[in-house]
Amino acid sequence: MPRHDRATRILIGTVGGQGGGVLSDWLIKGLLNAGWQAQSIGLLGLSQRAGSVIYYAEARPFGDKPPILSSYAAPGDVDLLLAQEFLELGRLLQGGFAHQDCTVIANTYRYYGTLEKTPAEGGIYPSGVIRKAAETLSGDSYLFHAQELVAQAGLSLLSSNAILLGAVAASKVFDLPAEPFHRAIEEAEVNVADNLKAFDLGYTMMRDGTLPRALFKESEVLDWSQLADAREQALPARQRADYRRLLDQGREAMPALSRVFAEACYRLLDFQDAAYVRDYLARVQEIEAAEKASGQDAGAVTAAYAQHLANWMGYEDAPRVAQLKLRPERFAKMRQEHRVRGEDPFWVDDFLAPDPPQLYGMLPVRLGRWVRARGRRWREDFDHIAMPMRVRSNRPWGYFTLSLVSALRHLRRRSLRHHEELALLQRWRDAVLHWLGKDPELARLAAEAGRVVKGYGRVRDKALDDLWCFIDEGLPLLEQLAGAGGNASEAGDAALKVLASEAGKGPACVQQLQQQLVAAQSAAA
Repeated sequence: MPRHDRATRILIGTVGGQGGGVLSDWLIKGLLNAGWQAQSIGLLGLSQRAGSVIYYAEARPFGDKPPILSSYAAPGDVDLLLAQEFLELGRLLQGGFAHQDCTVIANTYRYYGTLEKTPAEGGIYPSGVIRKAAETLSGDSYLFHAQELVAQAGLSLLSSNAILLGAVAASKVFDLPAEPFHRAIEEAEVNVADNLKAFDLGYTMMRDGTLPRALFKESEVLDWSQLADAREQALPARQRADYRRLLDQGREAMPALSRVFAEACYRLLDFQDAAYVRDYLARVQEIEAAEKASGQDAGAVTAAYAQHLANWMGYEDAPRVAQLKLRPERFAKMRQEHRVRGEDPFWVDDFLAPDPPQLYGMLPVRLGRWVRARGRRWREDFDHIAMPMRVRSNRPWGYFTLSLVSALRHLRRRSLRHHEELALLQRWRDAVLHWLGKDPELARLAAEAGRVVKGYGRVRDKALDDLWCFIDEGLPLLEQLAGAGGNASEAGDAALKVLASEAGKGPACVQQLQQQLVAAQSAAA
């Protein structure tokens, strides 16, 4: 159909809770104010639930005949794709809605989906795939991090939708004046001042050609020295000298692990104290000495062990959670993100659900064991009883409660939880040393297996079961696989990747290794 005889079609992809309804209303009201006929329809019911939401709009200038506007988008027949979140752009592209004459305006901000967050590692969808698709399928694409642009302009992060609207209004699809959309934003009465400024920013950048074609917010990779400087400043002043001294001690003994130590010393000093960091360094040096004694240069085994040991020793117990909840920078970030001004009051409610192991784990060893034994006699499911609570953490009573729990970290070394963590660490260390005496490559896999230990509660219990399953059953199978001519290193890395992605995969991985061993033995025969 000739362009002048058809409505302009806009398809908006967003996430529930990101303000898609407000953005859609701004667009329609702005078009109406500009003398267009317009309508939109949205997939409702997912607001505030972080689900995928679609809005479709059609509009055209007033003419002699009233237009018949459709409520449904057709693949290949959309003039503008607008995405508030980058994965949602991927969904629209996958649906076939883009074409060479279609304009794409997308926020490269990521709100991770459930299927991305479910795997323990490696679940994030690569943004580069979506970028390539957008630039290939459309001849007019603008991919930029809206939150980053408004932050650089000193505006609220919540005004990121307005900068997208400004880019749309000034795009070749509409090329309309700004005033009708100003009125739409003012009529909505939502953060008007910042939203008007953000709209004008997007409108001007689109008009003068400075709107980025591709702007992604990338994390800067720091070397060990830069990382150390940043971590030192994050610590209280009284701990900074200890941090530098401990870091220098670790680097002097093992220079190749400088970057690992820069992060590990910070985390463990923040988690406990200087003595705890010295214990960590001594454990790493023990593995380094054993690796050298096995005839290997200290390298792969020690590096893997140092990294995963630091994560394990910083396990999340109740005092650690309380400590993190009370960070001043946490409340400052909330003020910034929600544009809380001056002394305006705001409340932070933390919804917690501790189970009995988290509580009796803070008790001294003998008392904690007594409580656990009595509880299990009382109820078989004692360890899995949920105790939901709500704590208003930035008000006196809630702050005092969390402060009290956080202060218990000074008694952590006497607690049942810490006593049991030390026993688990000893078992893992013994396995690494055992395989160092037999096969350095299997020792590396034993050290790498430490990455499996993640999470808390039932998830962590499953992860620990996976770890021991791999060490007790998987590594002997890999030893036999190597003897049968198979690639034990490759098979072991693949098994660990599966184990680390989701807790509870231990038996399936062992079964897979058994099948590989049978296949290798058959091939050898």
